[in-house]
Amino acid sequence: MTHQRTPMNLRLIRLFFVVASFAISLNSSATVTLEKYKDTNEVTIKIHHQIIEEDIVEFNNALQTIEKEKKVLHMNAVQLNSHGGKGSVGRKIGTIIKEKKLYTYVGPRSICESACVYILMGGVVRYPFGEIGVHRTTYSDDAEIDDSMTESTVRFDIKTVKEYSVAMGLTVALTEAMLNTESWKMRYLKEKEKREWQVFGTDRAYEERLFTAIAIEQHMQRNHFIKMFSTNYEECLRDARKFERTAYDCAKTKSVKKDYWKILKLTIFGNDED
Repeated sequence: MTHQRTPMNLRLIRLFFVVASFAISLNSSATVTLEKYKDTNEVTIKIHHQIIEEDIVEFNNALQTIEKEKKVLHMNAVQLNSHGGKGSVGRKIGTIIKEKKLYTYVGPRSICESACVYILMGGVVRYPFGEIGVHRTTYSDDAEIDDSMTESTVRFDIKTVKEYSVAMGLTVALTEAMLNTESWKMRYLKEKEKREWQVFGTDRAYEERLFTAIAIEQHMQRNHFIKMFSTNYEECLRDARKFERTAYDCAKTKSVKKDYWKILKLTIFGNDED
């Protein structure tokens, strides 16, 4: 029986794919990455894959690099796409995001589950266009919790989650959804729930300050800009969804939309508010 020798160029091609696959597998383990945003001076921070302890250092390093190199974080936002990981790490990163007044963004084709949601909650402006999944804390396989400590551990965990949610300015409804969903299940939030529970929204105090700052910047009355923002909000979310610009930046370029139906009713029926 004779064996045909593999041509040299074919062997080189195979070797290339082995090396490339190895490089990709190494890169896939990275959770926090700092990347250039298109052909601009802007950058973007992405948190993806499993959330692990080392991510706190990596995230802080990314922020320091941006500051040192005088880069601009595109949309002031951290991009998320993760099935979760360590909840304590998620809360620590979320707290940093809140302190730095950064935004959080989940793309339409991305997902943010479990510990990732803690990071999402930290954004002073939150754009969760993708799937958002919550559940109770999952204890890792190697975590040995003595039976006598189980109740106190769970009580402490519930207290921690509630306190974190309050600190991030989220509603009780989100907290209850987290605590009432078994650790081995995943509850995906409906679009209506995202908005009503302020998962999709803006920190109240931050937004009030932002409205004032933009009005001064644009040399206009504060109430006028709020009207511009509110009447163009849904349209401007299209830009935010595509990760092009925030709804606030979009509103700066708009004018107040007139409610022609309301004007018509007033013309016909007059003002019935007596």
